[in-house]
Amino acid sequence: MGNGLTHGTIGGRVIRDLILGRENAWVDLYDANRLPRGNRLEWIKEGISAAGHLGEWVTGGDDLSDLAPGEGAVVRHGLKKLAVYRDDQGTLHARTARCPHFGCVVHWNTGEKSWDCPCHGSRFTAFGELLHGPARVGLAVEELGQDAQSPG
Repeated sequence: MGNGLTHGTIGGRVIRDLILGRENAWVDLYDANRLPRGNRLEWIKEGISAAGHLGEWVTGGDDLSDLAPGEGAVVRHGLKKLAVYRDDQGTLHARTARCPHFGCVVHWNTGEKSWDCPCHGSRFTAFGELLHGPARVGLAVEELGQDAQSPG
């Protein structure tokens, strides 16, 4: 994350050189159809690790009663997982815990007060608004029900 200016500049130069028929040392590295070089076992393990994040959908969730003001938690609500933030006044704000980019479960980032996706790095505000992608939209609003609205 955070290398957009660098890779954008290199990508622009690669495209320019491809159009003009020039040689460019970066063409193979930035080829969308490239295969991993070197240790392919590590590449396969990384893919399995990313797919493993989808297994979080079958695990339990955190307890809302333990959620302090200014903090967030992923809770199970029936078959769904919700990203719930308790604001400083004690009001709960629920969003889907499903990242709209690939479907992984977001995690609460205590230091940044944000929801972060472990799969591809999308980030959302405590209230579910998109900070940066690859996701293109924020986390969808969800309802918790009246029994879960009282401060803990």
